[in-house]
Amino acid sequence: MELIVGTYGQRLRLLELGIATFEVLGNSVFEAENTSSLALSPDRRFLFAVSESGENSGVYSFLVHPYDRLKVLPKGRIEKLSEIRRTSPDPCHLLYLPGYYNQCGDPDNGALLTADYSGGSISVFPVQAGRILPPVQVVRFEGHGPVAERQQSAHIHHLVQHGNFLLAVDLGADCIHVLRMFDSTVRPLCDNRLNRELRLEQLFDIPTPAGSGPRHLVIDRSGSHFYVLTELSNEVLVYSMPDFTAMDDRPSLLQRLPVGDPAFAEQAGGDLQLSPDGRHLYASLRNGDDGLVIARVQPDGLLERIGYQHTGAHVRDFFFLPPGLPTGEYMVVFCKNDEVVQFYKRNAADGSLALFKEIPFNAFYGEPVHGVVYSEGRLS
Repeated sequence: MELIVGTYGQRLRLLELGIATFEVLGNSVFEAENTSSLALSPDRRFLFAVSESGENSGVYSFLVHPYDRLKVLPKGRIEKLSEIRRTSPDPCHLLYLPGYYNQCGDPDNGALLTADYSGGSISVFPVQAGRILPPVQVVRFEGHGPVAERQQSAHIHHLVQHGNFLLAVDLGADCIHVLRMFDSTVRPLCDNRLNRELRLEQLFDIPTPAGSGPRHLVIDRSGSHFYVLTELSNEVLVYSMPDFTAMDDRPSLLQRLPVGDPAFAEQAGGDLQLSPDGRHLYASLRNGDDGLVIARVQPDGLLERIGYQHTGAHVRDFFFLPPGLPTGEYMVVFCKNDEVVQFYKRNAADGSLALFKEIPFNAFYGEPVHGVVYSEGRLS
């Protein structure tokens, strides 16, 4: 298996891991600044990354070369294709949507969307042949919340696609912005295919409790509920999923599940994930008694807290690995402050986690905060 890890620091790291043990068999490094969110194209040829770097923020694209022990790669496994700087400040999450800006049907074209935390915006970048072009749309949001030091303005933290709609989680304004994604221009091209240019249109906002600071959102497999982890109030909010195409259908807030520990005043929510079978939900907490809250998803979509797994310090992101070898379900956890990547094995019956492997980083590589699986099979 191969795992590409983004960091707060100056480098991307590609880890070649043993398929059954997660032992490090190989290591490739490429210089790139503060790559706190990554995304791969569907064919895994191209890697996209934000550079969460204040006023000098930007986005990257890379060509990722498959493993080949017989082939010499002068530029290494990861080769930079494009870089844009001075974008809306502090992009902290991105989505890559193939099929847009597909001039002459080029399959390597698409749209890259970034959630800009300090900019309070969503930026739309065309991608052509794997290279990122300057943004064609920047949607800026207004708003604030009652927590003065954290909610003085809009802070977009997470983007989730739901059909033709985009959900943008706004930590600063205590809401989820709902936008429609549509093709602003559809015209025939040289090979009789159609060119699609993506545009975003604001529809309405879904409010969260005042001062909650929503951070991450996941939708259940049935599409009937969605879950929001808050960073400031340390809760998981459970909503019914509306029919966004209906004029008056709006989501209902069904449950507020506290997940934090009042004994740790600085504790804050991090990431949120559902298990592959949809039976359990996991939420990370940082800055005090760091770990993962484990909750059972009940038949009506509501949550019951059932456990807690301590982890390394400051879990900013985590996710489940794709199914495959070794047998079982594994979660990869990025522990920023302890500078380690941890692998946990999940017990599907009760949702519990057991530490399986830990890979240390150091200051040279940076602080691990996010990652994507590049390949799942056994290395040749």
